Amino acid sequence: MTRRWIVTALGQDRPGIVAGVTKVLYWLGCNLEDSAMTRLEGEFAIMLIFSTPSKLTPEALRKAFVPLERTLHLAIHLKALSKKESHAPRKAGKSHLISVYGADRPGIVFKVSEALAKAGLNITDVHTHRSAGGGPSLYMMLLEVEVPATRTPASLETHLKQLAKRLKVQVSLRQSDTDIL
Repeated sequence: MTRRWIVTALGQDRPGIVAGVTKVLYWLGCNLEDSAMTRLEGEFAIMLIFSTPSKLTPEALRKAFVPLERTLHLAIHLKALSKKESHAPRKAGKSHLISVYGADRPGIVFKVSEALAKAGLNITDVHTHRSAGGGPSLYMMLLEVEVPATRTPASLETHLKQLAKRLKVQVSLRQSDTDIL
């Protein structure tokens, strides 16, 4: 019986991290199913969900990553997924993208995410970036959210405009192309 796992790997950004992690999975006959990988300042982070062949033991899987931890100086964590964790969650609504732009200050992510949660939106992905330069820093955030059928686009736009005014940021909303595919 195949098992599903999630692996996280974190380390100083350098060439070869993605190749190293996926090479271990390939050599073991695993199938990569879902992933998120990104550089955060000087660090690189990976999260991968994969399935293993039935003959692969948890011990052999863990042991296969040890050389990679040493050579690339990665912190690697493996977690077996239960049957409940292995099922993709049912979509809670239509996917939308929300972008937030404004002067950098503490609390933007918290205040936006709290307001979206109170409005019944489920955040499925978040990317943030703070620009560095000669002038004041600009904070940018892109969120993918699921908007429940009970929430109209017009009511959501109104809610986001109020939020933008309170936070002194610009907020925009558009339907995600993922619903079209």
